[in-house]
Formats: sequence, C-alpha cells, structure tokens
Amino acid sequence: MTDSGEMVTAGIIVEDQDGNTFRTTTNAQSGYNLLLPPGSYTLYFTRGFEYSVVTKKITVESFKKYYLQDVRLIQLFDSYAQGWIASDLHQHTYYSDGADSVASQLLGNISNGLYIGFLTDHNTAYGLAEWVQGNRLVANIDKAGVQRFYHAFEGVEETTEFGHFQSLGVGQTFDTYEIKMTEYQRAQSQAEKDVVLKDMIGYIADTIQRSGGVVQINHPYSSSTMGFNYWDIADKFDTVEIWNGYFVPGDGRYIGDTLGYADQNYSAKLKWFDLLNNIRNGGKFLAATGGTDNHDSTSPYKRDPKLVSYNINNIKDFKITNMVDYQAAFEMNGRYNGNPTTYLHIPGDITLDSVQNAIRNGNSFISNGPILIADVNGKSYGETVELNGAGSVSLNLKAFARDGFESIRIVKNGEVIKTIDAITGSNYEAVVKLDDLKRGDWIVLEAMGVSTYYCITNPIFFE
Repeated sequence: MTDSGEMVTAGIIVEDQDGNTFRTTTNAQSGYNLLLPPGSYTLYFTRGFEYSVVTKKITVESFKKYYLQDVRLIQLFDSYAQGWIASDLHQHTYYSDGADSVASQLLGNISNGLYIGFLTDHNTAYGLAEWVQGNRLVANIDKAGVQRFYHAFEGVEETTEFGHFQSLGVGQTFDTYEIKMTEYQRAQSQAEKDVVLKDMIGYIADTIQRSGGVVQINHPYSSSTMGFNYWDIADKFDTVEIWNGYFVPGDGRYIGDTLGYADQNYSAKLKWFDLLNNIRNGGKFLAATGGTDNHDSTSPYKRDPKLVSYNINNIKDFKITNMVDYQAAFEMNGRYNGNPTTYLHIPGDITLDSVQNAIRNGNSFISNGPILIADVNGKSYGETVELNGAGSVSLNLKAFARDGFESIRIVKNGEVIKTIDAITGSNYEAVVKLDDLKRGDWIVLEAMGVSTYYCITNPIFFE
C-alpha cells in the first residue's frame, strides 16, 4: 500500500542467505504469493526510487505457509505531479529474445513507478496487441484518490547487421531484403559497401518517420554489428540512446580503470556532446534517451564475494574505488525496468503525440535514481533561453536522491564548469548563477548519486 492506504503494484527483491537475489512483483491487485525453498531470506519491497524501501526478514521451513503483515511504502517525491513522467523506451519479451511475457513486463514497469512504456521487440510486432492493453492498468493512485493510468505504446527494435534502430510510436517492421545485404553487395569493396549501408540506414530511418514514429540510434558503441558507425548520416535520426541499461552508467567515475564494455555509455555520452557542439555549425539536434534494454525483469544475480557487505540498506556506506567493484555494484543493484528511466516533461495530457514530442525535442532527463529538475527563465531541457545580450543567467535547480548525492555537475559545451558537492540529505534546491554565456552555448546537468546512481539531462540552449 501507499502511505495514503491505496493498494498498488510493487516490486519485491528476494535475497537468500548467500546474498543471491531475484526480483518479482505483486499482481495487478497488489497481492503476492512467494514459493520459496527452505532457508532464510530478506525481502525488499520497492516501488522505484521515489518511494521508501521496506525490509522484512523471514525464515522458511518445508511445507509451511506464512502470512506477512501488509507493507506500506511512503512516496518521498512525486515527479508525476510536477509534469515529469517516468518512462522506459527499450524493453523486450519472449516474442523476440526476452524471458518475459507481456504481462510480466507491464507489471515490472508499474512496480518500478513507471507511467509510460514502449515494447520494442526485435523485428517483430507480435506482442504489441497485448502490450497496448496495458493502457487499462492503473499505475498509481495519488493522495487525493485519483487514478493515474499506465500508457503502453508501440515500438520495434529494427535489428540489422549494421546497427540497431528504434521505432518509437509505431510497430514498424521490415522485410529481410530491406535490412540485409545481398551476397553480391557483401563481396564489394568497403567503400562500395558503405554507400549501400548508408542508403539502407537512410531508408529505415525515413520509413519509420513517414509512418509516424520517432527513429533512434540504439547503443551506438556496442560491439560488432550492434553499434553505429556512420555518424555523417546521424541527422537522419531523431534521438540517440546514450544510456543503455545493459551497461554501467556513463558518468565516467571509474572509466580510467576500464573494464571491457564498461565505457560504452560513457563513449556514447562524449559523442553526443560532440554532436551538440556541432549544432552551431549547422548540425541537427539529436535528443538523448535512455532505456533498460530489459530482457529479464527478474534480473537474477549471484552474489559477488567482494560485495558480501553490500545491500540495499547500506549502499551509502559501501566504498567503491575502481571499475571492477563499480561493475559488480551495478549488477547487484539490478537491471530492472526503469533502470534507467527517461523522465519526459509532459505538463498536459499524456498522448502518443505529447510523448513523442517530448522524446524528439529532448524535454527529458535520464536517471537510475537521482532526479534533476531545472530551468532558466522558465525554459527547461530541450528548450532555448534568449540571452538578449546578457552573459549571466540564474539556473533554478530542484534535486532529489533517495539515497543521497555525491555531487551535481554543470557541463557547458562538453566541459564541467561547476561542481556542487557536500550535499546533505535527499533534497537539494538552489539558484545557481552561470556566467560567461554566449549564443550557441548549451548546458547539461549531471547528478552523481551514491553507488552507481546517476542522472544526466538533455541540454538547455542559449541564443
């Protein structure tokens, strides 16, 4: 239940006595029934990072049934009430290569405090008829007793041998011949193949847009055929996924001590900064997005021995000093729906048009915990502030992180110009003066939470 007594869908992280975990959810009516082998367990009841966590310890014996008291979760922050709507733009079911049914992915979304979700199975629309029935589900009930419904939208991940591209808002699929080179084309020189591939990529992007979808570059720095190599035609796309939930956040805290694929989101972020700087040279603005790329909402985890003292209740005290520990902590925290979440600014009705506009225009930020809401003269992410000859502005900042902050950074044109640290508590509000601004500049905000919790915003532009 919520703190106002309403019964809602929630998540349950089950941890055994060896520290291994998996995640499940209540049903749509907020009840649950766990079938567990004999042993000692810790149950963590959650509803995303805007709610408290309730912990219960139980001991299970063979052939015994246990009844637990009701759990009441307290909402600590309400982004929805402020027009920022929690969304997941990238997730899969067993209609392609996921482990989940459509129903379990829907409950996974709602149990993590999400209100919007796109189902984006690989090259298929088979699950979408089921998925959009999620619009009947109640995602939350506010303190006044008003129901907030979930919004389930169509999508497809166009999966090719030359990149993965997201169709957001339409279940657009392609025939094999449209997204696969012929043997003759494959035998050509690299220069000739590049021409063919660029034409095919352009055709995919154009077709999705003409069908009414937002078209996105997915995980551009993934290895092999999953990455993106043709940045000279990036302007054919609307958005770029700079934070894919399969990889650690792109905060750069331990990238110097790199670990295999750990720098993929970081590399995507730096490339996105380059694209933003190129706007003044006539380049197109590609809004940044994040998505969990969730293939298994239970996120099973086998405890790393190095993290024996690490759990949900003590993450603020656990010290991470290198990328190996960072990667382990990231996996321990779980790859659940909404990790990361793309928060969309939609002050009015939530419709497909309003959602697509917010995604396309960059009226959003991406987070797996911290929340950053900021504006300059009423202009927020994806919008432009008129300087009118002034070189200084006041940035109004409201931030929340349930488990605490390490710091908040302000990035101008790709370089950190201000760091706010020594933040105590979960809430932070300030008016921050920014100087030496000129036309063509942009700023992005980053929040470094404890552990692997992180937030990055889309830019505010200055003219």
